[in-house]
Amino acid sequence: MNRRKLLKQLGFGLSGGLLMPHLLSSCGKDDPGPEVPYDGNVVVIGAGASGLYAADILKAKGIQVSILEAGNQIGGRVKSLRNQKDLVNISAADFPVELGAEVVYGSDSIWGTNLKNFKVNTLDIGSISTDRYIMDSVSKTRDDWQIDGDFANAQSFVDGLPDFSGSGTVAQASAGLSNRVKALVNSQIGNLYGTSNEKLGIAGVAEALKARIYDNQKLVLKTNPMQDFLIFRFDQVRELVQLNTQVTAIDATGEKIIITDANGGQIEATKVIVTVPLSILKKNVISFNPGLPSAMTSSMSRIGMDHSIRVVMDFKKNFWGASTGFLWGGTSFPNCYSAGVGRGEFNQTLSITINGPKAVELSALGADMINVILAELDSIYGGQATQFVRRDLDTGNVLFIIQDWGKEEFIQGGYSYPMATATLADRENLGLPIGEKIFFAGEATDISGSAGTLNGALASGERVAEQLIKTITG
Repeated sequence: MNRRKLLKQLGFGLSGGLLMPHLLSSCGKDDPGPEVPYDGNVVVIGAGASGLYAADILKAKGIQVSILEAGNQIGGRVKSLRNQKDLVNISAADFPVELGAEVVYGSDSIWGTNLKNFKVNTLDIGSISTDRYIMDSVSKTRDDWQIDGDFANAQSFVDGLPDFSGSGTVAQASAGLSNRVKALVNSQIGNLYGTSNEKLGIAGVAEALKARIYDNQKLVLKTNPMQDFLIFRFDQVRELVQLNTQVTAIDATGEKIIITDANGGQIEATKVIVTVPLSILKKNVISFNPGLPSAMTSSMSRIGMDHSIRVVMDFKKNFWGASTGFLWGGTSFPNCYSAGVGRGEFNQTLSITINGPKAVELSALGADMINVILAELDSIYGGQATQFVRRDLDTGNVLFIIQDWGKEEFIQGGYSYPMATATLADRENLGLPIGEKIFFAGEATDISGSAGTLNGALASGERVAEQLIKTITG
């Protein structure tokens, strides 16, 4: 899709590009020379948010840069349904449906500011919807549950996370709470942060929450798919991306860095930025010579990245509440978002995120996981899930979308999380360079408190670009 067509589709108009000169950074023949004179070239591994942002900054400085992407599309873990031609007709939603990054945290965050600058229509979930909480197979609002002592204690624990000063896992820290609220607390903490309470380190979560500096708004895009805007925002580096190029080895022992792909092809670079998911690094999918710094590999043992699944289903009736935002407390659907609230007339879609051991369990069932989810919804809503779920008119089969991130060859999981003994220092170690040649970015390396999010990925891209430029300018 050319830039003019994409601008029109996004509804910005060509003047939209004038709002951010950084986007229009290519140099004309009469322009002055590059801001950072450099005879070498930089190769970025990965065309997700961090890789695109790092490349965008480097290109704006006049540095020669290219991007290698193992997959067949741009975006990484930003993946919108409308961009998936084989799936787009399964959902009848008249609003963007996301298979990856879905919520933008902070209207004044990096991504929130980008959305604001380009006048993208967004909605603050908290201002347009009311969350509901599930206990004892009953769904109620927080106000309705508040007279229940077990619920009040659970929410006090969740609300107190930023000020928590203990150690160990969330499960250990919350051991005194009633068994009635264990699934509820797991959905609000463990699953939200990419795993389960049994594996999530509470000190690392508290430290990250304290480090965040943006506001508490939680935004969704009203009409534009997230992946479309990501591609538009980084339009100036989109043509620098070489898709379907899986990197298997990076050798920086010589004067030039030699990058080898899965087909045996080789590319030379002066400097390399690696932005692949933590899971790929931990599984040694890419070999490094020299090897990864010992501080980095040690910290890898304290930062996890678990299996993750996104399930999307449409229903012929919204039986969970027209003003409902999130449903918390399910076991097979721990993070359940009513994706149409405030965004479309067809407010009958559930977007479900399952992380950690439960995702592994459901992934093993394949398509049969839908029956498990429907059964739990039926137990809460009196059989209405099975009754009203959207089905194929010819076969009567349930229509659904399963994005199993754990089975994505070049992702292999959801997003990073701190284990019991992890600190922000471990995230900093994950971003340690190899000499002044190989640099690392990605949400797992973020130290601003936004690891595991799109903002964390962008912040790491900004950090690594600045880090690399300093090795050039001294």
